[in-house]
Amino acid sequence: MLKAEQVRRKKLYENVVEQIESALVRGDLKPGDFLPAERDLCESFGVSRTAVREALFALHQSGLIDLENGRRARVIEPSAEKMIDDLAGPARFVLSRPDRLRQLQEARMMFEAFLARIAARDATDEQIAAIKSALDANEASIGDDEAFVETNITFHLAIAKVSGNVFLDSLHSAVQKWLEEHRRVAIKRAGAAERAFKRHLEIFEAIQAHDPDAAEEAMRAHLQESIDAYWAVRDENRESEEARTA
Repeated sequence: MLKAEQVRRKKLYENVVEQIESALVRGDLKPGDFLPAERDLCESFGVSRTAVREALFALHQSGLIDLENGRRARVIEPSAEKMIDDLAGPARFVLSRPDRLRQLQEARMMFEAFLARIAARDATDEQIAAIKSALDANEASIGDDEAFVETNITFHLAIAKVSGNVFLDSLHSAVQKWLEEHRRVAIKRAGAAERAFKRHLEIFEAIQAHDPDAAEEAMRAHLQESIDAYWAVRDENRESEEARTA
C-alpha cells in the first residue's frame, strides 16, 4: 500500500533558492560571479522583491553568496568550515546522550589514528618541525590544565594539517570543538597531562621516523587512555554527588 505524505507548498523564496542552487551545481554560476540586480531577479523569477531578498539571505546563510551593502550578491566558494560549523548546534544536542558521546569518542580515535598514519607517511621536514614546536609547547604547559588543553589541541591540529585536505582539517577542528567538555574533564584525572604528553612524544617520534604503523598505534593508545580518563572522572563525580545528596 502506498504511504504518502501531504505535499507541502513551498514558499516563493524557497523556489528561488532552489533555482539558484541548481545553477551553481550545473556550473552556470561560478565563484566570483555576480548575481543579477534584485529588480532583474524579480522579473526573471516572477516574484516580489521581498521573496528575492529572503532567498538571497538564505543563500548567504548557507555560505553560497556574499552580500555587501550597495553591491550585487556575489557567488562565493562554500567553505568546509562553514559546513562543519552548521552542525555545531545539533552536535551538542546529540552529544548530551552518553551513548552518542561514546560513539563520537570511538569515531575520533579511528579518525585521528588515520591522520597520524598520513602524517607519518607524508610529513615534510617543515611539517615535522611544526609538530615538534607544538609538542614542546605542550610539555611546557604541564601543570597548567587550561594551557595544557590548548597546547594539546594545537599538537593534534598540527598533525591533521599534514593531510592537506581541507575537509579532513575542518572535520578535525569540528570534532575538537564538539569534544571540548571531554578534554576539560579528562585532564582532571590524576597524572592525565603527564600520560598524554608521553603518548604525544611517542606519536611524534613515529611521525618523525616515518613509521605509519607505529604512529597509528600510538595515537590509538593515546586516545583510548583519554576516553578511559574521561569516563573515570565522570563516574567519580557522579558517585561523589550521590554520596553528598544521600
